[in-house]
Amino acid sequence: MKVLWICNLVVPGIARKLGLGSIPKEGWVEGLFSRLTEEKKKDPDTPIPDIAFPIDQKTLKQLGGDKNKGYISGECELMGLTIGYYGFLENTVREEVYEPELEDRMRALLEEAQPDIVHCFGAEYSHTLAAARAFNRPDRFLIGIQGILKEYAIRYTAHIPAEVVARRTFRDTIKKDSIYERQQKYFLRGEHEAEAVKLAGHIAGRTAFDRKFAAEVNPNAEYHHAGETLRHDFYSGAWNAKEAERHRIFVSQADYPIKGFHYLLIAVGEILSGNGCSSDDYQDIQIYVAGQSIVGSSSLKEKIKISSYGKYLRDLINYYGLADRVHFLGRLSAGQMKEQYLKSDTFVCCSACENSPNSLGEAMMLQVPIVTSLVGGISSVFTPDEDGFSYEADIDDSLDTVTGRLKDKLLERWESDSLIKGVQSETDRRRCNAGFHARENHNTDKNIKELREIYKKICK
Repeated sequence: MKVLWICNLVVPGIARKLGLGSIPKEGWVEGLFSRLTEEKKKDPDTPIPDIAFPIDQKTLKQLGGDKNKGYISGECELMGLTIGYYGFLENTVREEVYEPELEDRMRALLEEAQPDIVHCFGAEYSHTLAAARAFNRPDRFLIGIQGILKEYAIRYTAHIPAEVVARRTFRDTIKKDSIYERQQKYFLRGEHEAEAVKLAGHIAGRTAFDRKFAAEVNPNAEYHHAGETLRHDFYSGAWNAKEAERHRIFVSQADYPIKGFHYLLIAVGEILSGNGCSSDDYQDIQIYVAGQSIVGSSSLKEKIKISSYGKYLRDLINYYGLADRVHFLGRLSAGQMKEQYLKSDTFVCCSACENSPNSLGEAMMLQVPIVTSLVGGISSVFTPDEDGFSYEADIDDSLDTVTGRLKDKLLERWESDSLIKGVQSETDRRRCNAGFHARENHNTDKNIKELREIYKKICK
């Protein structure tokens, strides 16, 4: 059985072998590959995939690829095994633009790779649709659902003032990438996503949210449950209150509206203002955010680069006097992310829409106290009021309602550290539940078994 994985980014291990820089976003794919290699040692019939990934013109040239051919291929050793790799040319800057010539590149690549099964990670990319059309074998084509772009697009501008949505900074004008324009790009990508799902005979997911989407778009496709395997770092270690900083909040992303960072800024601002609580108890609140800052304006370069959403966040930070409380940490490795989870006393997922965010799974695995919105597929991987503190964030609710609920849950989490019958705090009860639940959701043995069964079923 020969399997080809088509990923969104070059996985770190291959990037290192080829001398390329890598973004620590596809580490979980490498974690899944690592787990397969371990299984291969026990069972020689375990399929080890070749891996394909998009590259730009510069990388194609750097690797000595032929521009006319449109992709590079070769073999490299990864975790003790020799695998095939394929880097195909794709415009990843304009992800909403579908390039018909990408189908020709995929057709040639697939002809060389000769896979029995094509497994695409994510339906929302142009290369998934191009691969589906080029391969033209629905019975052997598997798509793993990640996000659901149509649903993200609907909620992209949720609770952001109309004037902010319509506003265009210098950066937005040059890039044609205002909040409204980005939302329209999501709608376009959502159309491509739906078309790819229609061409797939097999869909893999893990939530009621993605199962419903798959059934609506392609009722003829077979849906398979496939749990997510996290990055290796998160399968060891556990949160300890003595090592965490009181009232330190950690957020995994805040660089675009769907992640809902504006909700958190307003909620924390209201807490510090003493709205509905004793603000003196919370004057030590600090917020740490993984990723580059999009709110900077101290230099001319930062002023030129700021987006409308970044300006909106900056205005909220200034309005509530949070400048000394919000810290952007830059791009973090898995190990650095783990360190931040464990140093914080609360992980917050304040998104307007998610399917099954890996960051939530990572926090649950480490038993970090959690406050999360109940949106999209989250309730399929996180049990409300059992795994942490959660709140409804419906698009039809008002901004004050959503931020008020988030504020109340933050206060509830911090006030729940008092002992229950002198044995255990409510926070500890919930975070321990989350740890058990996460180990079930992200059990590597179970997930590998599920994946192998999916491949066997497809090949039959």
